[in-house]
Amino acid sequence: AAGWGRGFGGGSLFKDDPGAAYNNPAAMAFIDHKVAQFTVDYARINIKYKGQAYDLNGNPLEKTPLNPDGSFGTPYSQGDGGEGGFTAWLPTGFMVIPINDRFAFGLSQVVPQGMRSTWDEDWKGRDFAVDTKIETVGLTGSLSFKVNDEFSIGAGAIVQHSKGFVSQNIDLLGAAAASPAAIPFPSGVGNALMRVKVDNTSVGWFAGVVWKPTLQDTLGLNYHAKIKNKMEGKYNIRADAALNSLMTDPALPDGTTLVGVLYPGLKLQPGGANAETQLDIPANASLDWVHEVNDRLTLGVSATWTQWSSFKSLTLTSDGNLIVSIPYKYRDSWQYSFGGDYKLTDDLTLRSGVSFDQTPTRNSTRDPRIPDGDRIFASLGFGYNIRAIPGLSIDGAYSRQFVQDVNIKTQNQDRLGGSRLDGKSEGKGEVVSMSATYRF
Repeated sequence: AAGWGRGFGGGSLFKDDPGAAYNNPAAMAFIDHKVAQFTVDYARINIKYKGQAYDLNGNPLEKTPLNPDGSFGTPYSQGDGGEGGFTAWLPTGFMVIPINDRFAFGLSQVVPQGMRSTWDEDWKGRDFAVDTKIETVGLTGSLSFKVNDEFSIGAGAIVQHSKGFVSQNIDLLGAAAASPAAIPFPSGVGNALMRVKVDNTSVGWFAGVVWKPTLQDTLGLNYHAKIKNKMEGKYNIRADAALNSLMTDPALPDGTTLVGVLYPGLKLQPGGANAETQLDIPANASLDWVHEVNDRLTLGVSATWTQWSSFKSLTLTSDGNLIVSIPYKYRDSWQYSFGGDYKLTDDLTLRSGVSFDQTPTRNSTRDPRIPDGDRIFASLGFGYNIRAIPGLSIDGAYSRQFVQDVNIKTQNQDRLGGSRLDGKSEGKGEVVSMSATYRF
């Protein structure tokens, strides 16, 4: 919560911050007593899409029901999808244990990465996204070494478990006009929702250095390495009878289905089959500086680089066969933060901070799954020592996110849909964070 209150300015270089166990393990060397912290963050993100959706011929995208006799029903328009945002509770925990006057050990439970959006199943952009949920939880161990009173180093390892769930409509017939067979069909015929559920456990490492050139200044540099993350699981397709037969019934004497005719090499198993995708956790590095202005005011600034350019596409395969490959071509991003603490009394500390977070998304490949824009965080927080329980303190923070409106002008570039979006995404968010910290 203290970090949220400062807008993450200064990282974990503030005095006695147990978050150093993960953020910069070198800083643990300057903590001279045991300290443990438990935090719960509540996040609420709102996303709205405003615009149109078109089929490959440039006509407004409609839903065309399929009658029991196989004929086409009357097309009808689809909604915007409501809000594509989410709410989430995110618990984290940290502990730092000094071993002697030079070594310190740290443990943490963290959420290194996560993303989520949820749209209605019948919204106009359902060929691009319905549900997206990526969750990562990690356990870390770290060690620091104080070289002298000015300099320390540290490193650690993380074992993380990632879970992913994504879903979207697949309009196989509507996309047929763009297939090698070039067979025209109305858009949105029938109903076929593909759902993919995957997970994986992986290992990574991180390291940091801290330098205290003066009694008032602390500088830190940390690096978290890229984590390879091959996720495996299952996919299934919830389809009506007509589309189910399209994917399973032979259309040629050799057993090739109509899907195989429209998309050579594509094999779909509506009842379920294996699924694999690669979703690596990008590397990041931060440079932090904390300056004690006086005995009441302490300020911190940070610059964080994330290697999002390693995320080039979202590709789904099944037993070696390509199902979809959606290009994203993210770019590296920077986050700049400034914040601080003001000690109002011996027990009460006030905090504030601001942060600018650059989006890694590109206009050419942005879609409703993660319709991200540049954002500004404005934060307020407090810390309070509980005198009735020596060593115990609580921290709270509120952070408001102002997200840039961004264009979504994209066409299905995979072979499971045939629509085009032309609109914009509007977003905003807020986080409430509470922590309890105990110093032994």
